[in-house]
Amino acid sequence: MLGIPSNLGIDFRTAAWDNARGQSQDTVGGITMSAAFPLGSVLTWSSPAGIGINSPAPSGLATEDILSMTFSGGSGNGLTGAWVTDLFNGVIDESGVVLLTLASGATDTISFLGQQTASQDPLGDVYVNFGGPLDLVSAQFYGAGELNTMLSGQNYSVAGFTTVPDGGTTLMLAGFGLLSLIVFGKRFALERGQV
Repeated sequence: MLGIPSNLGIDFRTAAWDNARGQSQDTVGGITMSAAFPLGSVLTWSSPAGIGINSPAPSGLATEDILSMTFSGGSGNGLTGAWVTDLFNGVIDESGVVLLTLASGATDTISFLGQQTASQDPLGDVYVNFGGPLDLVSAQFYGAGELNTMLSGQNYSVAGFTTVPDGGTTLMLAGFGLLSLIVFGKRFALERGQV
Protein backbone atom coordinates (compact mmCIF):
# COMPACT_ATOMS: atom_id res chain seq x y z
CA MET A 1 0.00 0.00 0.00
CA LEU A 2 1.44 3.33 -1.02
CA GLY A 3 1.29 6.23 1.40
CA ILE A 4 -0.27 9.60 0.63
CA PRO A 5 2.20 11.74 -1.36
CA SER A 6 3.75 14.60 0.59
CA ASN A 7 2.45 17.07 -1.99
CA LEU A 8 -0.88 16.81 -3.77
CA GLY A 9 -2.26 18.95 -6.59
CA ILE A 10 -5.06 19.97 -4.21
CA ASP A 11 -3.98 19.44 -0.62
CA PHE A 12 -6.54 19.79 2.19
CA ARG A 13 -3.84 19.05 4.79
CA THR A 14 -2.41 22.57 4.49
CA ALA A 15 -3.09 25.17 7.18
CA ALA A 16 -5.21 27.19 4.71
CA TRP A 17 -8.08 24.80 5.58
CA ASP A 18 -7.65 25.09 9.37
CA ASN A 19 -10.49 27.63 9.60
CA ALA A 20 -12.94 24.99 8.35
CA ARG A 21 -12.89 23.24 11.74
CA GLY A 22 -16.32 23.33 13.35
CA GLN A 23 -17.94 25.07 10.34
CA SER A 24 -20.65 23.58 8.18
CA GLN A 25 -19.05 25.17 5.07
CA ASP A 26 -15.76 26.80 4.08
CA THR A 27 -14.21 28.08 0.84
CA VAL A 28 -10.52 28.31 -0.04
CA GLY A 29 -9.10 29.06 -3.52
CA GLY A 30 -12.24 28.33 -5.53
CA ILE A 31 -13.09 25.12 -3.63
CA THR A 32 -16.13 25.12 -1.34
CA MET A 33 -16.36 22.30 1.20
CA SER A 34 -19.66 21.46 2.95
CA ALA A 35 -20.69 19.02 5.66
CA ALA A 36 -23.85 18.22 3.72
CA PHE A 37 -25.43 15.38 5.72
CA PRO A 38 -26.63 14.48 8.33
CA LEU A 39 -28.10 17.67 9.74
CA GLY A 40 -25.82 19.21 12.35
CA SER A 41 -22.60 17.83 10.85
CA VAL A 42 -19.49 20.01 10.83
CA LEU A 43 -16.18 19.98 9.02
CA THR A 44 -13.03 18.75 10.71
CA TRP A 45 -9.41 19.42 9.79
CA SER A 46 -6.04 17.92 10.65
CA SER A 47 -2.66 18.12 8.96
CA PRO A 48 -2.28 14.35 8.52
CA ALA A 49 -5.85 13.57 7.37
CA GLY A 50 -7.17 16.73 5.65
CA ILE A 51 -10.80 17.89 5.63
CA GLY A 52 -13.34 15.58 7.17
CA ILE A 53 -16.86 15.39 8.46
CA ASN A 54 -18.07 14.87 12.00
CA SER A 55 -21.73 14.00 12.39
CA PRO A 56 -23.50 14.37 15.71
CA ALA A 57 -23.72 11.20 17.80
CA PRO A 58 -25.81 9.10 17.99
CA SER A 59 -27.32 10.14 14.63
CA GLY A 60 -23.94 9.47 12.98
CA LEU A 61 -24.32 5.75 13.59
CA ALA A 62 -25.24 3.77 10.45
CA THR A 63 -25.96 6.86 8.36
CA GLU A 64 -24.55 8.28 5.15
CA ASP A 65 -22.08 11.01 6.00
CA ILE A 66 -21.87 13.32 2.97
CA LEU A 67 -18.88 15.60 2.41
CA SER A 68 -19.59 17.84 -0.58
CA MET A 69 -17.09 19.84 -2.65
CA THR A 70 -17.70 22.30 -5.46
CA PHE A 71 -15.00 23.67 -7.74
CA SER A 72 -15.07 27.09 -9.43
CA GLY A 73 -12.68 29.04 -11.64
CA GLY A 74 -11.08 25.88 -13.05
CA SER A 75 -9.93 24.66 -9.60
CA GLY A 76 -11.31 21.19 -10.41
CA ASN A 77 -9.56 20.78 -13.77
CA GLY A 78 -7.22 17.86 -14.48
CA LEU A 79 -7.99 15.84 -11.33
CA THR A 80 -6.87 12.21 -11.53
CA GLY A 81 -7.87 10.82 -8.14
CA ALA A 82 -8.52 11.48 -4.44
CA TRP A 83 -7.03 10.27 -1.16
CA VAL A 84 -9.68 9.30 1.41
CA THR A 85 -8.50 8.79 5.00
CA ASP A 86 -9.85 7.54 8.33
CA LEU A 87 -11.62 4.55 6.76
CA PHE A 88 -10.45 2.16 9.46
CA ASN A 89 -11.37 2.68 13.10
CA GLY A 90 -9.50 -0.28 14.54
CA VAL A 91 -12.56 -2.53 14.46
CA ILE A 92 -13.97 -2.61 10.93
CA ASP A 93 -13.15 -1.46 7.41
CA GLU A 94 -15.41 1.34 6.25
CA SER A 95 -16.63 2.04 2.73
CA GLY A 96 -18.26 4.66 0.58
CA VAL A 97 -18.69 6.16 -2.87
CA VAL A 98 -17.73 9.40 -4.55
CA LEU A 99 -20.12 11.00 -7.03
CA LEU A 100 -18.23 13.13 -9.55
CA THR A 101 -19.96 15.78 -11.68
CA LEU A 102 -17.87 16.71 -14.70
CA ALA A 103 -17.73 20.10 -16.40
CA SER A 104 -19.42 18.43 -19.39
CA GLY A 105 -22.45 17.64 -17.20
CA ALA A 106 -21.77 13.89 -17.12
CA THR A 107 -21.52 12.06 -13.79
CA ASP A 108 -19.43 9.14 -12.55
CA THR A 109 -19.67 7.12 -9.33
CA ILE A 110 -16.66 5.32 -7.87
CA SER A 111 -16.75 3.02 -4.81
CA PHE A 112 -13.99 2.88 -2.21
CA LEU A 113 -13.21 0.59 0.72
CA GLY A 114 -10.73 0.83 3.56
CA GLN A 115 -9.09 -2.58 3.30
CA GLN A 116 -6.32 -1.95 5.76
CA THR A 117 -5.59 -3.34 9.20
CA ALA A 118 -4.50 -1.41 12.25
CA SER A 119 -0.90 -2.64 11.86
CA GLN A 120 -0.67 -1.79 8.14
CA ASP A 121 -2.43 1.55 8.08
CA PRO A 122 -4.15 2.87 11.22
CA LEU A 123 -5.95 5.64 9.32
CA GLY A 124 -7.23 3.45 6.50
CA ASP A 125 -5.94 5.69 3.71
CA VAL A 126 -7.35 4.76 0.29
CA TYR A 127 -6.55 6.16 -3.15
CA VAL A 128 -9.63 6.57 -5.38
CA ASN A 129 -8.38 6.48 -8.99
CA PHE A 130 -10.52 8.44 -11.48
CA GLY A 131 -9.06 6.50 -14.44
CA GLY A 132 -7.61 9.61 -16.08
CA PRO A 133 -7.72 13.41 -15.78
CA LEU A 134 -11.19 14.85 -15.25
CA ASP A 135 -12.49 18.42 -15.14
CA LEU A 136 -14.85 18.49 -12.16
CA VAL A 137 -17.45 20.96 -10.96
CA SER A 138 -18.29 18.90 -7.86
CA ALA A 139 -17.41 15.80 -5.87
CA GLN A 140 -19.62 14.31 -3.18
CA PHE A 141 -18.15 11.72 -0.85
CA TYR A 142 -20.64 9.38 0.81
CA GLY A 143 -19.38 7.35 3.77
CA ALA A 144 -21.94 4.60 4.39
CA GLY A 145 -22.57 2.91 7.74
CA GLU A 146 -19.94 4.95 9.59
CA LEU A 147 -19.10 3.77 13.11
CA ASN A 148 -16.31 6.26 13.74
CA THR A 149 -18.59 8.81 15.36
CA MET A 150 -19.65 6.38 18.06
CA LEU A 151 -16.30 4.66 18.54
CA SER A 152 -13.71 7.38 18.00
CA GLY A 153 -15.54 10.69 17.62
CA GLN A 154 -14.72 11.31 13.96
CA ASN A 155 -15.64 10.15 10.48
CA TYR A 156 -13.70 9.84 7.24
CA SER A 157 -11.60 12.66 5.73
CA VAL A 158 -10.27 13.63 2.31
CA ALA A 159 -6.56 14.50 2.21
CA GLY A 160 -6.75 15.94 -1.31
CA PHE A 161 -6.66 15.28 -5.03
CA THR A 162 -3.93 14.23 -7.41
CA THR A 163 -3.63 16.20 -10.65
CA VAL A 164 -1.98 15.96 -14.02
CA PRO A 165 1.58 17.30 -13.70
CA ASP A 166 1.91 20.75 -15.26
CA GLY A 167 4.33 19.58 -17.93
CA GLY A 168 2.32 20.81 -20.90
CA THR A 169 2.62 24.53 -20.22
CA THR A 170 6.28 24.26 -19.24
CA LEU A 171 7.17 22.30 -22.38
CA MET A 172 5.21 24.72 -24.57
CA LEU A 173 7.06 27.73 -23.11
CA ALA A 174 10.41 25.97 -23.50
CA GLY A 175 9.53 25.21 -27.13
CA PHE A 176 8.68 28.86 -27.83
CA GLY A 177 11.95 29.92 -26.22
CA LEU A 178 13.97 27.49 -28.33
CA LEU A 179 12.15 28.55 -31.49
CA SER A 180 12.85 32.22 -30.68
CA LEU A 181 16.56 31.47 -30.25
CA ILE A 182 16.68 29.66 -33.60
CA VAL A 183 14.87 32.49 -35.42
CA PHE A 184 17.05 35.13 -33.74
CA GLY A 185 20.20 33.16 -34.61
CA LYS A 186 19.15 32.85 -38.27
CA ARG A 187 18.31 36.54 -38.43
CA PHE A 188 21.65 37.48 -36.86
CA ALA A 189 23.48 35.19 -39.32
CA LEU A 190 21.60 36.74 -42.30
CA GLU A 191 22.52 40.23 -41.17
CA ARG A 192 26.19 39.27 -41.00
CA GLY A 193 25.98 37.60 -44.41
CA GLN A 194 26.90 34.16 -43.08
CA VAL A 195 23.97 32.24 -44.56
